[in-house]
Formats: sequence, C-alpha cells, structure tokens
Amino acid sequence: MKRDKSDYTNSHFPILHIIGLPGAGKTTLAKRLSRKLNLPIFQIGEYRSKLQSSPTGEADAWVALFKDLSRRKWRNCILETTGLNRRESFLGIALPFSQMITIKLDASRKVLDLRIGEKRKREREGQWLFSSDYPDKYVFVQKLYKEFKRLPSDIRIDTTNLSQEKVYQNILKKLDIYMRTPFYKPGVI
Repeated sequence: MKRDKSDYTNSHFPILHIIGLPGAGKTTLAKRLSRKLNLPIFQIGEYRSKLQSSPTGEADAWVALFKDLSRRKWRNCILETTGLNRRESFLGIALPFSQMITIKLDASRKVLDLRIGEKRKREREGQWLFSSDYPDKYVFVQKLYKEFKRLPSDIRIDTTNLSQEKVYQNILKKLDIYMRTPFYKPGVI
C-alpha cells in the first residue's frame, strides 16, 4: 500500500538519524525526506560552523544540537551526521528504541572519492570543519572507512550502484515497513 504525503505529515516520527561518510548521499536524502515528511533537518556541521574550531567548540556544538533536539521532544526531525563522533553514542544509549531510526548510507571507497571530487568541482566546496587529524574529506574517508563499516544501523542502503532516486525510494519503502512493525510505537516517550 502506497502512502501519500498526508499520511506522513500526520505521523509522529522518531528522529531519523542519517549517517554516512562524505559522498554517501546524506544531504541529498535528508533534503528529499524533509520535503516528503515535512520534517526539519539538523546537521552537526551547521552547529560547528557557528562556533570556534576547538575541542570546547566541538562540545558546545553538540550541546546546542542536543538542546534543539530536546525542544522537539527528541522526535519529528532528521539528524544528519557521519555517525562516527563519540557524542552521537549518547543518542543510542539515552533514547528508547522507538525514538530513533538510524539510516546508514554506505558506498565503496572508490565511489565516495569520486563523489567527493564531483561535489568539490560543482560547488567549490565550503570549509571542511572536522579536525586537524582529517584535513579534508578524502583523508577522513581513508582513515575512517573501516570503522564506519562496523557501525550498527536499523536500515542500511549501499548507494554504490544506486541512483539518488533509487536510494530515496528504497528508504521510503523501508521506513514504511519499519514504522509498521509491532515494536515501533509512534509518539511514545
């Protein structure tokens, strides 16, 4: 059964936590889901860009993000991150299972590198705000690829050979199935 937009906009969603390495398609998917589901997007990069690039600035960015998620009662939003920051584990530990669905976008290293290069040419990419250990997205992917592969998720999509449209359609199908499962209780905190 296919749902129309009104089915989604009247729903209580958990946090849709989209994780992936640079080039996996997080931002593209988040924007499409945001339009379809009428949910705001929270990106840790936006919080980082407003604060000093330091360990304290990083901690302050996460505190500000968590405060905004708390104001939304930890639901009805999309959170876009790499999934690799230790502070993110707070979400998985603190929230009941029904309060967050982690969507992991995966791709081969070669494809991630190609996509990062294409995006850089197309957008003249903005400042990379991560740390001195990872001076650019290529190094980040190279160093953290194996660690990312081990991260758990509720829904996983390998985007290597899929178009943006196919990724989006697959996620919508999987979200629909996920939210219809007996253990998922929308709006319960």
